[in-house]
Amino acid sequence: MTAAGQGREPEARRVGAPADAAAPPRADEPKRSRRAIRSAARALQREARRVLRKHADRIAAEPADAIRASAAAIDSLGGAEDWLKLEAEAELLDELLHKHAGFARKSAWRETAENVLIAVAVALGLRSCFYEPFKIPSSSMMPTLRAGDHIFVNKFVYGIQIPFTSTVVGSSLGAIERGDVIVFRYPLDDSEDFIKRVIGLPGDEIHVTNRVVALKRAGSDAFEELPRVQLHERCVDDTGTKTLPNCQLFEETLDGKTYVVQYTLGSEDREQLAPQVRAWKVPEGHLLVMGDNRNMSHDSLAWTVTIEAVDATKVLSLKDLRELTNDSMFSVQDNGDVVVNDDGHHDQCTYLASHRSEQHDLGVSVWRNPTLGLGPVFESAAAGVPGARPGTVADLLAAAPPGVDRDRALEVGAGIDRLVTGGDQLTRHALVLLEGAKAVLHLRCGTGVCVDDAAWGQHIASVVEKFHGNHAQDARTLIDQPRQVRYTNQWSGRGDSREHFFERRLTKPGGKGPRDEVRFRAFRRPAEGTQFVRDAALRSLGSDISTAIRVAELGDEAYVVEGTDRWNLVIADVARELVVLLECGKSGCTGQPRLLEIGRAVSEGIGPAATDRRKMRVLFTSGDVPGWEEVPVGTPEVHEFDQVTLEGTVRGREHSVDVELWLRPDEGIGARLPAVGAA
Repeated sequence: MTAAGQGREPEARRVGAPADAAAPPRADEPKRSRRAIRSAARALQREARRVLRKHADRIAAEPADAIRASAAAIDSLGGAEDWLKLEAEAELLDELLHKHAGFARKSAWRETAENVLIAVAVALGLRSCFYEPFKIPSSSMMPTLRAGDHIFVNKFVYGIQIPFTSTVVGSSLGAIERGDVIVFRYPLDDSEDFIKRVIGLPGDEIHVTNRVVALKRAGSDAFEELPRVQLHERCVDDTGTKTLPNCQLFEETLDGKTYVVQYTLGSEDREQLAPQVRAWKVPEGHLLVMGDNRNMSHDSLAWTVTIEAVDATKVLSLKDLRELTNDSMFSVQDNGDVVVNDDGHHDQCTYLASHRSEQHDLGVSVWRNPTLGLGPVFESAAAGVPGARPGTVADLLAAAPPGVDRDRALEVGAGIDRLVTGGDQLTRHALVLLEGAKAVLHLRCGTGVCVDDAAWGQHIASVVEKFHGNHAQDARTLIDQPRQVRYTNQWSGRGDSREHFFERRLTKPGGKGPRDEVRFRAFRRPAEGTQFVRDAALRSLGSDISTAIRVAELGDEAYVVEGTDRWNLVIADVARELVVLLECGKSGCTGQPRLLEIGRAVSEGIGPAATDRRKMRVLFTSGDVPGWEEVPVGTPEVHEFDQVTLEGTVRGREHSVDVELWLRPDEGIGARLPAVGAA
């Protein structure tokens, strides 16, 4: 049986012939495949009918009838699937056409050429009038479209363009709308195709401030910011695999169309202290377009046309300004407006100087569970505040408008155990005591930032609330920095506590109570200052400089304080930045002479200990009180104090230079000069 399932005897093969030798076709089988027979027969049938339709008058009646009969027979034989007869009939029809209508038959070359021309014409018509393939050339439309993406452009949605011309007919089919993505010729070089998103139509005004786009529609009196929502997804590159740093995604909506845009933060954005508003007005017959990759797109916000114009930014150089003024950092702010029919004959700009402003400084100091005690540290810090007076956050917020922010600040302020405020014309100060957190905070805010009591109260509450979020965080994380001010960070403190602090305790064998204890503490290069630690140490003993006994033989800053159960000694070496505090129970230090004897030994070791922190261990040893036992003392891993000062630099019109130019003013130079002088 054959693969077709028809009953036949296998064909005889010559002995010795290879098994795969081709067998001659049988007389009752067609010479070609069924598909080839059907295709050839239909092609001959179509050709015969075409010839008879166009040239029947040139063919004799009898051959013409034979051609018709053969073409009709092909229909019946094809339906009956009689392939052998269909093949024979097709050969007969081919012979009849060749013999009697050869003059009308197409050559193979002609038929191929016609088919190619038809295909080309159809392709050109579709490309010119309906759809055109387009490859995205750059990443300016990320994340909507990536560089290398292939798209089809719908060319008839706004009308049909006549091929090889710029004429569009049927433009009433549709109108360009805000939010549409369009492909167009680059206005400055019509040999290039660009793809962008339409933001403004003729008559619209657009303001762009950093990442905020505002639109005033034609005929409207108010600007509206384009609604947007920040997304938490990460930006990726054109390959879709690598995450882009300093990049954020936003979902933006314009006239009912929602799409995603991305902004990449560059160094110029981080350095911009007071972002300027850039403005555009769209003339008739034009559009304002932007890429979805907003600050990485060459679009309407950047295109310019070269005309005869004046440029105010070329009058003065930054070098000139630095030589003529006391400021060294300037930025140029031009008028930024592109208006209808602007001929470039008038221009103006402002050079804004960045200048140091103490009124915009911010700072905070933090003591966490200080070894000298919360109270002594708080009182010592408050003593350095000009015009210090007790108060509450509620007092500061008395004039603040009601709202969620005020309510939250009052709630945080209610948890402050003690608050002392004060200050001068440049800086506001606040001392905050948080007994539950075992912490003291000293806040400083320039009057240019905390302009009134309400702003000051909000700032205090904000810092305290952040501190409660994590008591171990360093001072740098506690302050919100105003965007319009540039800050230089001055941070100190923290680090390895062994560099700054040493403690040793002794106890008398069998002893009980303070009379039988000795406690020694040394503070090396304290970040809060030697005199501050000296004052806090004296206050921890219930004394101060005015009541303590000065001991000149141990140095200019040596003080003795007698307690009920102890003799106490404080030595501060301001030059070497080292403070020692010795609390000696009266059973070991039976009188002031014994205390001073130990103090002299300590004083002799201050010099080496100030330069080598390992020498702090030998300032005071168990041998200084023979027979007493040492009590183990744990050392904290992180120093208890740190502080940060943010030095503000502002950019404003108070330190600015304005330049305004006119080229051939309409009213004439003679009329313009008096007006300029009057201004």
